Amino acid sequence: MMCRNERAAADTISTPSPGIVVLVVAMLLALGLGPVPTPGTSAEPMSTDGAPSSSTDEASAESHAELEARIAKLIAQLGAEEFAVREKAQRELGRIGVAAFDALHAAQSNEDIEIALRARYLVRSMNVLWAHDDDPAEIKRILRSYGSQSDEERRSRMARLAGMEGVPAVAALVRIARFESSDVLSKEAGILVLRAAVPADDPDGENLAEAILASLGPSKRSAAEWLRTYARTLRDPESSLAEWDRLTRAEHDVYTQFPEKSGRQIVRDLMRWQVDLLRRLDYDDQAGAVIARCMQLLDGTRDELFEAAEWYMERHYWQPIEQLSERFPDTFAGDPLLLYRLAEAQLQLGKMEQAEETAQRAMNNVPDGTTEHTLMAFRLAERGMFSWAQREYRHVMELAEAGSPDDIRARLLLSELLHDLEEELEAAKVLEPVVEAFDKNPSAVQFVQQVFRREPGSVKSRMHYFYAASHARAGDTQKQREALDQAVASDPTDADVLIAMYRLPGADAEWRERTHKQIDAAVGHFRDQVNAFHLQAEHAPNEQVKAYWEQQLAAAHNQLAWLVGNTEGDFDEAVRSSRTSLEIRPEAGGYYDTLARCYYAKGDFENAVESQRKAVELEPHSGQIKRQLELFEKALAESGEKAP
Repeated sequence: MMCRNERAAADTISTPSPGIVVLVVAMLLALGLGPVPTPGTSAEPMSTDGAPSSSTDEASAESHAELEARIAKLIAQLGAEEFAVREKAQRELGRIGVAAFDALHAAQSNEDIEIALRARYLVRSMNVLWAHDDDPAEIKRILRSYGSQSDEERRSRMARLAGMEGVPAVAALVRIARFESSDVLSKEAGILVLRAAVPADDPDGENLAEAILASLGPSKRSAAEWLRTYARTLRDPESSLAEWDRLTRAEHDVYTQFPEKSGRQIVRDLMRWQVDLLRRLDYDDQAGAVIARCMQLLDGTRDELFEAAEWYMERHYWQPIEQLSERFPDTFAGDPLLLYRLAEAQLQLGKMEQAEETAQRAMNNVPDGTTEHTLMAFRLAERGMFSWAQREYRHVMELAEAGSPDDIRARLLLSELLHDLEEELEAAKVLEPVVEAFDKNPSAVQFVQQVFRREPGSVKSRMHYFYAASHARAGDTQKQREALDQAVASDPTDADVLIAMYRLPGADAEWRERTHKQIDAAVGHFRDQVNAFHLQAEHAPNEQVKAYWEQQLAAAHNQLAWLVGNTEGDFDEAVRSSRTSLEIRPEAGGYYDTLARCYYAKGDFENAVESQRKAVELEPHSGQIKRQLELFEKALAESGEKAP
């Protein structure tokens, strides 16, 4: 029997050495220049229906078992001693098409280098039909030329599919998980499928499970195993728990032994999926064990620790954040935002003194400079850590020169935070130095106009409105009225001021008539803005300018809807305007708050509650939004309607 080198030399009598040719092909593939057909072969491009582009599908007449056996035999022949046998096996596998994909993909790791390289060539030469005829047009656009793109572009397209709702987008991702030549990208597509929301019109997930299984076919790849188990989970979550544990452990083993076939984030995301499933089924102890395993993957970099802390906080897993700080004390000690996250976790765990001490350490660690403290305060307010946010804002006000941009920015943001906490008098006092600065410092006016897109009159109006709200809480209607007069004189289009005027208790006929006229004028002003901003967006010279005018358009629609929904007018128009603002900014919790108010004005309490719950979901720490939800839920309960 000849050795491989001897038979390669013998083959060169009539043809180029296959060993050299295969080596050249491998080098071209590695450089991204392949695939290049091997001389003497006629491997044809393969399509996702399993048929070569110009021949009849030979696999269709065979049973699945027979076909698998034939494919296995042909793959073994890719390493045969005789060159002619190897070439014939390659041609036959090319004719079989994508039905041989899974076996060929696995054969890329064969110990026989000849088999591995030929299998790799066949996999790379497959002309996969990524888009199907029945795919929606947008999915077809995303998948056009997918196979010829770089890895980063493929990831980008997968992300676009993941951002779409419905079974077709999920099926397209499953298709990628099955046929993507890269193990890593295949698994990333699988993770995106796991994260996808179950369509609203398929609440039990049955249609989604069927689509996943149909798209997977007989694939035995890792991502296919995950998705097959996911389909089972949709139908019977309890029955899949043991399998998920096996799959996450197996993927961790792949990562440690063959890191090129997986990745730390892939293992992490798969474990996180398992954690969420266990928590959903109330297996908290098992979830904690998986979290502990997942934590071992962390490398201690600041960004990775912050991302992990955010993930834990979203799910109210407070203990792991403490564990992170104990495992990586130096990283936490040097980063104020991580320290604040730790302080919040300690607060939630009832460790009040430790939380306060950690928060003070965090504030002391913020780099010198008012901008950094202002940004930190804003982030804390977003998390509902209001006392710490106030401390950061007031620290800025102590450091910055009165009337300077940093001072004004901190005061404007702090005043709105205090208003949300119903500390109206303090909110008004915080704004007073800003209003005074307008009369002394023209640059203060310019700063507010350029950065906050506000006129000085709107800030003055806001200050007087806060004073009016303070008087209202004290029951002093006369002072409330005087403050509202000053507010509307400063800005006749301030919706909150007009709403307060409309609701003023004991108002006389003259006040009511004047208020109605001012509301009508303001509504007309907002309609004019809507028309003007719509035209600006429509004729914008580029996407950046268009985005700006669309933001202004959304704000104008929201203002119109908020004013009408809280007073009087065409409530149907208010709902339409509110919906338009949400089409432009679908993740704006305040805009859902407006839509809910418009439904409430119409007496549609069910939709009011549903929209307000969405607002709370998007802005869970807003006191005003929570208070409005309580109002709507009470109205719904009293109406006798069914809660959504």
